[in-house]
Amino acid sequence: MHLRDELEKRWFLYQVTNESVFDTFNEWWQSFYFGVDPTADSLHLGNFVVFMQAVNYMKRGNKLYLIIWWATWMIGDPGWKDSERSFLDDTTLEHNVKSITQQVWHILQNLKTLSGYDFDFEVLNNESFYTNLQYTQFLREVGKYVTVNNMINKETVKKRVEDPKQSISYTEFSYMLMQAYDYLKLYQENNVTLQISWSDQWWNIVTGVDLIRKKLDKQAYWATWPLVVDATGKKFGKSEWNALRLDPKKNSPFSIYQYFLNVNDDDVERYLKLLTLLDFSTIQDIIQKHESNPADRHGQTQLAQYVTQTVFGEHAAQQAAKITNLLFSSNERVQTLKELNQNEQEMLIQTTHGKQFSKQTYKIVDLCTQSELTASNGGAKKLIQSWSLYCNEEQITDPQQEIGPDKAINNIILLRKGKKTFKTVQFI
Repeated sequence: MHLRDELEKRWFLYQVTNESVFDTFNEWWQSFYFGVDPTADSLHLGNFVVFMQAVNYMKRGNKLYLIIWWATWMIGDPGWKDSERSFLDDTTLEHNVKSITQQVWHILQNLKTLSGYDFDFEVLNNESFYTNLQYTQFLREVGKYVTVNNMINKETVKKRVEDPKQSISYTEFSYMLMQAYDYLKLYQENNVTLQISWSDQWWNIVTGVDLIRKKLDKQAYWATWPLVVDATGKKFGKSEWNALRLDPKKNSPFSIYQYFLNVNDDDVERYLKLLTLLDFSTIQDIIQKHESNPADRHGQTQLAQYVTQTVFGEHAAQQAAKITNLLFSSNERVQTLKELNQNEQEMLIQTTHGKQFSKQTYKIVDLCTQSELTASNGGAKKLIQSWSLYCNEEQITDPQQEIGPDKAINNIILLRKGKKTFKTVQFI
């Protein structure tokens, strides 16, 4: 399938400077880039959408330059924000850059395992673009080619200028000049001819394309895709997606797995196209099987498995599926608990916000309260009276019942309130 057709079918096509770019990048050995802010030491699911579009270019033999916008972040995009953002110190920025670079490498290794493709990429920190660059030189290189008229008409800048309750500093006003210079440097030094981004970055991107045309008399390209909304109309990548980090220390693989396991039926096909490299016939087979019995959530299961495996690796995806089956499938729950290895135990404890207790016996009501399964002993007693409290899947009928290390399975006590609320207790 031609690159343009595939991008369109995968919901990655919105704006483009020139349709000929797709013919160019349908072949091998072209270079393109996108950038991320080092605002944190981990990418999030919103970044992952951008990343997966890049992968669709890379699998055709094109090289990705992932630009960490260190210098640009020190300035700050005015964006749609009401005021300037706070600056990060150099130590924090350096840590974030290293962490993001490692994370990208890890994800691409997982994708190579899944797809068999070799991906050519390089991570660059745009701090190097500005080292030893004099201010007067920057004005001559960039400023003379960009008019204030165009800059002030950028919608996000215009909003800040025209609102009497807001303002914009010269620092933030200069942001698009720096992004344009980034593109110029990449074009000159790395033969980068395409930038990809969200559609709301249009002004920043087109400024770079114009700079290359005016200064070098060369053709550069940009391509964007629409801001994705889910079946409820919520912006994808602008809400909880930004909170879901691709770092197992910040969000367990289980949490990512669960997120996709619970997406709306109407979103499954689109997310499979956006977030996986599965071919369209395989996706269609998944959707047909899903639609034959939506209650089985086959589509969501395949989506959750693939995304989790891409981000965290096959082993983590298997663990997340195992913990999901343990918690939300009543069949053989105790047997599964017995078979957990140490890593799976740790994921279960993390997932259930488990608590550690000293090795002694506790009344069941005290155990429920201290583990935070219930807010009080009275709440635990009400659960027992309503036949809704379980310990290792055995129904609790006596509030005076004592629980100790001898009841642990694989050194874990599994408490359950109702059908779907769990806490783990570990004796140390």
